[in-house]
Amino acid sequence: MGLYFASLPLYYSTMWWDGIPYYYADNTYYRWNGSVNQYETVSPPPGIQAQGQDPGQGQGQASGSAGLIAYPKSGQTQEQQGKDKFECHRWAVGQTGFDPTQGGAAPAGKRTDYFRAQAACLEGRGYTVK
Repeated sequence: MGLYFASLPLYYSTMWWDGIPYYYADNTYYRWNGSVNQYETVSPPPGIQAQGQDPGQGQGQASGSAGLIAYPKSGQTQEQQGKDKFECHRWAVGQTGFDPTQGGAAPAGKRTDYFRAQAACLEGRGYTVK
């Protein structure tokens, strides 16, 4: 705990727990630390281990249930999926001015616009998005 990283692994998942975004990859949880402008490794959200839950179950929401589920219909590798997801996230942030990984309340409509932009990008790269 307490290690800092400039970026997350390409294959991370976002889950929201009590309104706070957590990022999950390789059995490690991360949160954005604005005071150092990096991602910090943290303990799992309170209660998630005690309840025996997988990330995104119960009180929290995985990024898919909070926004999108993307299925690779063109046989993309796991590595390519992570790259596409990350690049589409960056593109959606640029289009909407909203970044859900930074926490805080979203301005009215910005969250919906962000997920629509991300879905359009992923569909353009050969994914079925729900």
